Amino acid sequence: MTIECDIEKAKELIKPAKKVITKGSSITYEPFEKRVQLWNEIKENQETYEDGACGKILDDLDQYYRAIFDYALLTLSKSFKENDEIFLPSQIFSNDQFEIYDRIQKYDVFEISTKQDIKKKVIARDQDLLDLFEDYYGDMDKWVEQTVGNSKIRLTLRYYLKKKWGEYKQKMDDAISDLIRELDWFRVLVREWQNRKKDIPIDLVKIEPVIEPVHVEDGPRLMELGEAKFYENNFIGRIKTKLQRPLKITGKKVKVENLQEYTDANVSKYLSKVSEKELRNIPENKYIHAELTKRKFLRKESFLLKAQFCSRVEKYAKYGLDTYPLDWVDINPIISNAMEEARNKRMLLCLASPTGFAKEVENHVGGKEFQQNFLSNVSLCLVDLVTGKLLFNPHDQTAKEFRELFVLEIDEEKVAKAKTRITEMMLEKGGAHLNDFIKRYGDGKSIVEKAFYDLQEEKGYLVEYRKEFKTLVLMRK
Repeated sequence: MTIECDIEKAKELIKPAKKVITKGSSITYEPFEKRVQLWNEIKENQETYEDGACGKILDDLDQYYRAIFDYALLTLSKSFKENDEIFLPSQIFSNDQFEIYDRIQKYDVFEISTKQDIKKKVIARDQDLLDLFEDYYGDMDKWVEQTVGNSKIRLTLRYYLKKKWGEYKQKMDDAISDLIRELDWFRVLVREWQNRKKDIPIDLVKIEPVIEPVHVEDGPRLMELGEAKFYENNFIGRIKTKLQRPLKITGKKVKVENLQEYTDANVSKYLSKVSEKELRNIPENKYIHAELTKRKFLRKESFLLKAQFCSRVEKYAKYGLDTYPLDWVDINPIISNAMEEARNKRMLLCLASPTGFAKEVENHVGGKEFQQNFLSNVSLCLVDLVTGKLLFNPHDQTAKEFRELFVLEIDEEKVAKAKTRITEMMLEKGGAHLNDFIKRYGDGKSIVEKAFYDLQEEKGYLVEYRKEFKTLVLMRK
C-alpha cells in the first residue's frame, strides 16, 4: 500500500453497493425509482473509483472493491429483469452472469449461519438445507470451477463468485466434518450423494448399503462386541444393587418399589447371521425400571426411574464394534417413549452409553437452551461409561439430587498414573496407541481409555480409532 492510497474514501464509495448486496433478492421489492437512483449512484461511484480518486490500492483489495461494484449492479439488473421492468442501462449482463447471482443467492443462508446453526438444522433434518448439501455434492464445485475459468464472464464477477463460494464451502465443510462423525444417517446420506456424483446407480446404493467402510471406519471411540456387553452388565448390575440396598439421597431415605429389569432390543433376529457365542455378546439395551418415593417437607413425592444402557445394537451384530458416540437420532426415541410412559407422573431417565455422546448432545444438555426449555415431566441424565462423564440439566432439581446414583466408581489414582506415562510417551513418540500402552504397562483398558479422553479434554489432543492400527490412537491435532 502506498502513501497515495485513500482506503476511507474507497469505503465511502462502495457503501451504496454493499447495501444493495446485503439486501440481496429483497431489493426487488424496492420502488423502481429507488433502484434506478441506486444504480446511478453506484455507477457514478464506480467510475470515480476507477478514475483513480482513491489512489493506488493493493491488488487484492482493488479486486475486491471492483467486484463489489459489479456484483451490486448485477443484483439491481436482476431485480429489473425479475419485475419485467425496462431500464436500458442495466441490460449489460449475460445469462451466464445472472446464473452467478442465482447460484450465490441459493446458498446465501450460509452468509449468516454459524457451524452450530448448520448442525442444528441437519439434526432437525431441515429439508431445504439437506437439498443444498445434495446440490453441493452434485455439480456445484465443478460449475464454480468452470465459471471461474470462463473468460467470457467479467473478471470481477468471477472473482466475487470464487471468494463467496470459498466462504460458504468452508462453513459447510466444517459442519459436515463434525456431522459425519456424529450422525450415522447423515454419513450414509453423504456417501449416497458421493456415489451419485461418481455415477454409481442409485438402485445399487439402496440395495447394497455401505457396510465394509463403516466396519473399518476411523472414529473418535472404539467399543468392541464383548466389551460392550460387559459395560451393559456392569451398569445394570450396579444400579440394581444400589436400588436393592437402603437408599439415601441428599441424606433422606428413598423408598424403592416395583424394581424390574427389561431388555429393549431383540437380538434373536441376528441368530442366522452370527454364532451363538457372538449372539450372547451382543448388548440388549437393558434397563432398570422402578418407582421411587421420598419425603419432601411434610408430603411424599413419587416418581419413576428408568436407567437404560444405550448402544447401536445393529453395529455390534453386523460389524462387531462401534466407533462413534450416540447422537440425537439414537436417543430421541428413548426420550419420547419415556415422556409417553410417564404421562402425568415424573420420570428420572438415565441413559448410559459405552461410546459416549456426540458433542452436539453434550453441549445441548448442558447448555442454556436446554436448561430453559426442557421442562417436561422427564428429568434427563447422560452417563459416558468409559470416561465417567455425567451430564444433566443443572436447573433440574430431581436430576441434580439423584446424580450420585449414577456416578461411576473410577480409580482416579490409576488414571492419573496412566496419564503421566501417556504424556511421556507423547513427548517421546508424538502419539500413543492404546494396545501398545496396555502391553507396555499392563494397565486395564478402561483406565487407559479414561486417561486418553481426559488428555483430549485437558491438552487438546485427538483420540481416534484408526483402522490401520485396529486400536485407539492419541495424537496431536
